[in-house]
Amino acid sequence: MVVVGLAVLLLVVWPARAEESSLVEVLQRATEYVETLHAQLSGMVAEERYEQEARGGGRSGRRRLVSDFLLVQPEGAERYYGFRDVFEADGRQVRDREERLARLFLDPTASAERQIERILTESALYNIGGVQRNFNVPTFALLFLRESHKSRFSFERVDDDDPPLGLDAPDGDELWVVSYRETWPTTVIRGADRRNMPAQGRFWVAPATGRVLATELAVDDQALRATITVRFEPHDIGHAVPVEMRERYDNRRTVTRVDGTATYSRFRRFQIDVSEAR
Repeated sequence: MVVVGLAVLLLVVWPARAEESSLVEVLQRATEYVETLHAQLSGMVAEERYEQEARGGGRSGRRRLVSDFLLVQPEGAERYYGFRDVFEADGRQVRDREERLARLFLDPTASAERQIERILTESALYNIGGVQRNFNVPTFALLFLRESHKSRFSFERVDDDDPPLGLDAPDGDELWVVSYRETWPTTVIRGADRRNMPAQGRFWVAPATGRVLATELAVDDQALRATITVRFEPHDIGHAVPVEMRERYDNRRTVTRVDGTATYSRFRRFQIDVSEAR
């Protein structure tokens, strides 16, 4: 009787331990996948077609942007930053496109901090709706899976059938939905008044490879509720690339809502010519 009772006890306890171990392994695969993906994408540029619509609060309007999107890692910086180089706004050509790229990448006197500031400022320059934001880029949530940031978050495998905002749920019988929540006292995303804005959301992950097929990022406080979702698809580079981003912002102070949709195509190698004409 004692042996039977011990066997039953082991059957009850062991699956919980195995589940915890499996989540750690899947997260490690996802981290390795994202690290490699960032390195791959940093050498590529995609064309982004981005529509924003604002309603309420006296700020109604629409904006259509066409941009080059790329990941850059300023010299001396520890992470990659998504950079939106707008070259067309509401059908109007932006004339200083080449000058902005030259200032951003070819200024030998610029510190990493100065370059990062320029990237964030330029990427948010054409946003509408009175909601200040510079994290509306398709690769932002992937940062939370990187080794440098993963310790800031708690993770949990969840049984969740709700699709990402505006997107179809990714296909795959073996796909895991992993929720995350920021737990550090100082958050990655900060408000205009430097207030903490903890991030939470979900990742759709292939457990065998760590491939991330969709991301969800949400922040919610007394002033703003924001949700950004991104869908990824396989590409010739060997990793999935972002193909669609959906976003929604509710500014509770001005009673304004902003919705956005961006699509990504024409992925190609990125190169800056630094040669001088003689």
